[in-house]
This record gives sequence, C-alpha cells and structure tokens, in this order.
Amino acid sequence: MIRAATLEDRDAIARICLLTGAQGGDATGRFGDDTVLADVYATPYLDGPGGFCLVWDEGEGAVGYVLGTSDTRAFQEWFVHEWWPTVAAGHPPRTAADAWLVPSAADPARMLIPELDAYPAHLHIDLLPEAQGRGAGRALIEAACALLATRGAPGVHLVAERANGGAQAFYPRVGFEAIASDDAAVTFARRLARPRLAE
Repeated sequence: MIRAATLEDRDAIARICLLTGAQGGDATGRFGDDTVLADVYATPYLDGPGGFCLVWDEGEGAVGYVLGTSDTRAFQEWFVHEWWPTVAAGHPPRTAADAWLVPSAADPARMLIPELDAYPAHLHIDLLPEAQGRGAGRALIEAACALLATRGAPGVHLVAERANGGAQAFYPRVGFEAIASDDAAVTFARRLARPRLAE
C-alpha cells in the first residue's frame, strides 16, 4: 500500500494537503486560493533537493502521503530562491490566513530550526479520514525514516500545530520527542539509525 509518488500523483497530493490543512481538517476556502497550502507544504517536495514522497494507495490512488527532504538547508535555499518565485504571483494575500502564510513562505529561515545539525531532515504526513486509524500513519512514518536513514540523515524533525490534537498525540507514539515549542506549535524530532550492512 506504500509506494513512491509519481508525477501523476501531484494533483492527489495537493488535494490531500488541502483537505487536511486545517489542523487535520478541511481547509477549503480558508485561504485566498485553494492551491497555496500545497505550494508551500506539499508539491515542492516532488522537485526540490533531497525531496521524497511516499503515498498510501489502497488501489484507487493516493489517500495519504509522507513527504519531506533529507537536507533541509538545501531545500530551504532552493524553495526561497527557485520554487517560491515561480508560484508566489499566483498567491496574493487575500484573507487573514494568507496574511501569515504567504510572508512565511518567503522567509529564508522558515525551516531552519536551531537543532538542524542533529535533525537535518524534515517531513510532513497527511492522511484523508478514510485512511486514518488503521496503521497507515505509522507505516508511512517508518518507511520515511528508513528511507532517510539510507540517505545518511542522522535525524528528522517536523513541526505540528498545538491546535492539532491528533498530531500532538500521534508523533510521540511513533518515536518522536518534543524538542522545542511555542504558543502555536511544537517541534518534534527523531534520531535515525544507519542501516546495518549485510555481513
């Protein structure tokens, strides 16, 4: 049920991002246009340095994904200087939600947490409701961590909104620990073991 994403999955990935973009719920209509969330948090990982995307497919297309990069610094640099300039004009701020999201996307330090040397990879995971509660999230996390370990990343991190109670409960169950927090979000991280070579 887990497979590598293809370019044909791009629209499904963007749709999943939108339908889970409001603390795990549907973000349709929250922003000035319904593509901005995916352009910030999902589809760039299909193109950027160190990017990866694994999807959960139960036979009729992707209903969930885990995506991210093994090299957050390189990805941040590419995002700000190459990716965002190509899509920013299509996302003029129109709503209160846009007023924080759009400027944050252009911030060259947005993804650069203080603990980046220890946890240079980062990821995002989203599942549609029909794929939740049956082990898909855990399976995707383990597959992503295994992939990142083969790439030599010593650790991976992610940021979850405090208001997303499901995420706050989920990440500690799959080996992540909170390493930083503020009023809005918690940064979780997990160390990765390098795969052992066959003897």
